[in-house]
This record gives sequence, C-alpha cells and structure tokens, in this order.
Amino acid sequence: MKNKHLTLLMIVLWSVFSCAQQKKDDNTMLPVSDKFKDITAANYVDRMFKAVKHYDKEPRYFIRPVQNNCVFEILVNDIRVHEEYSMEVLGSPKSINHAILQSGPQTVTVRMYPLGDAMKRAYGTEKTITTLLPTTEMNISVVNYEAFNISQDLDDEIVVKEYHSPTKEGSDEFLGAGLPYYEYTFNFNAEVPYKLQGWRESQDLTKLDKDSLEAQVLSYYKKLKKVYLTKDEDALARTSFGDFLIIAQTDYFSKRDIQELWDEIRGNLYKKNMDFQPFENYVMDFYGKGKIVALRHPSIEPVDRRLRGRSAFWFKYKTKTSIRVFFPSIDLYLPKGEPLENLRRIE
Repeated sequence: MKNKHLTLLMIVLWSVFSCAQQKKDDNTMLPVSDKFKDITAANYVDRMFKAVKHYDKEPRYFIRPVQNNCVFEILVNDIRVHEEYSMEVLGSPKSINHAILQSGPQTVTVRMYPLGDAMKRAYGTEKTITTLLPTTEMNISVVNYEAFNISQDLDDEIVVKEYHSPTKEGSDEFLGAGLPYYEYTFNFNAEVPYKLQGWRESQDLTKLDKDSLEAQVLSYYKKLKKVYLTKDEDALARTSFGDFLIIAQTDYFSKRDIQELWDEIRGNLYKKNMDFQPFENYVMDFYGKGKIVALRHPSIEPVDRRLRGRSAFWFKYKTKTSIRVFFPSIDLYLPKGEPLENLRRIE
C-alpha cells in the first residue's frame, strides 16, 4: 500500500512538472536564429555589448521634417522612421541610423495625407479636410554628425540633403492638390563604418500566399502575447535580441545604453493589469521592399485616430493615475531558404 501511494505521488508530481514545462515550452516556441538561442535575461546586456563595434568616428544621420497642411509618414530604405498624424511639428531631428545598413545611396519615402479632423482638434474648426490642399507642402532636411561620439554641438551639423515637395510647373501650388494621398521619394548618400546584413537577403514576403502569411504572423503575435502575460524574460530576451542589436550597433550604444534598453524591454513585461486588445481591423503592411511584414491599423482614414498607423499588437495597462496603451512594433522577416514557420523578428 505504501508503494502504491508513493507511485501515485510520483505520477502527480510528474504531471505537475510536465504541465509547467509544457507551459514554459509554449512560451518559448517563437522562432529565433541559432546564434541567439542561448540568449537569456541574465546575459542579454553582456552579449550585446560584446557584439556592438565602435569606431573612431561614429556618424549619425537624422531627418528634420517640416509640414504644412498635411499629416505624414516617412520611411528610409522602406523602413518606417517617423509618422505624424496631428498638427504637431517635430521639435528635434529624428535619428534614422537604424534604417541604414551600409554606406551608399539611401532612399527617403514621404507619404502625405490630408489633415482630416486635425484642424478641428487643434483649433476647433468644424471642417474635415479630405484632400491635400494647394498650400500643402513637406520640406525635409537630412543632416549628419560625422563624429557623434566626439561632439553633439549643433555647429557640427552637416546638411546632407534638402528636399521640398513638388509643385505644379510655373506655380507654387502643390502637385498633389486635390488628391487623398500623395507619395514622393528622394535619395541621399550616407557613409557609415559598419555593414549589416539585416533583412537585405531575406525572402520577398509579398510573393508568398497571403492567407498563409497572415496566419503565421498572427500565430507569432499570439505566442508573443503569452510571453508578456507569463512574464517570460528569457523568451523576450531571445526573440528581441537581433532586432535591438541593429539599433544598438547603428546608434553605437555604450554598455550603459544597452542596460537602459534592456531595463525598458524587461520592464514592459511588468506593466500593471495588462489588457491585450483583439487582433482586428488591421492591414498587413510590407516594408523593406517586401522583406518585412507587420500587422498595423490603417494609415488612411476613416480610422480610429487613436490607433492610426499603430501596431495591431497592443494592450492597455494601468498606472497610478490613468489607463495607458503600449504599441510595440513587431516587424517580422523570413531568411532565404527557411520555411514560413520560421518567420521571426528582424535581425
């Protein structure tokens, strides 16, 4: 009888252990490169610090957009770097190094949208503007600090390129006046000391079956949701490492920068009363010339302005004084030669 009770106890304990292990495995099923499979919360900072190279000169590139009578999105090399759907004007230039993987020509894409209700919200006017206006314009400066690690003095700023939105021949009227959307591109040259593979040699996702791709992206998002809900620090460290390593390298992070980055990433797991919202009313967006995919809420109106252009992966959480929202951008890619099941965060 004693042996029978002992056997029963062992079976119960094994069942509990198996369930716990299965729960852990379910959270860590997110695909990741072999080179990052041993990343943990404990070694995240040291591993990234060892991977980031430093140089005598560490140039940084920024954009400084100035808009009039429009809202907009800006992409560099088909990577989103900034968007503004209100009347706000960017106060400080926006870093774009994370979209520059190597020296040479870089492409800036500007997507311009009508003001919609932005004037109404800002100034109390009742008119909704549904097309771009004759007075619409978008001026962009690309600036460079050749040695940002040595000096951040504004006197050291070099204007690499200035570009003004096109006008109709022989007039100051915006070329896209009357349209609900307008897009233009221009190029500039960048010189950086690093050369990264990133997403450049991955598969063109636009050529895959759309339904299968969407299902796989949703599967990834749902598994990542479990990582957040179970506070799985190791899984988050492993799956985010390659993505944030690009940022750390292109912005030449110090160990202190990396520690602050990891503290922020890890801290997002512990936001109070996470309330994940349904994956709905999204569009499947492609970036990086079709090599990156993400689920986002639409940019073109009509759309809930609070969600406009934001990630479909999001949740509400509580602070001491209010309810807030968190929209981490989860961009995925697929290395050449790998099956769709290996779709993962960019590296």
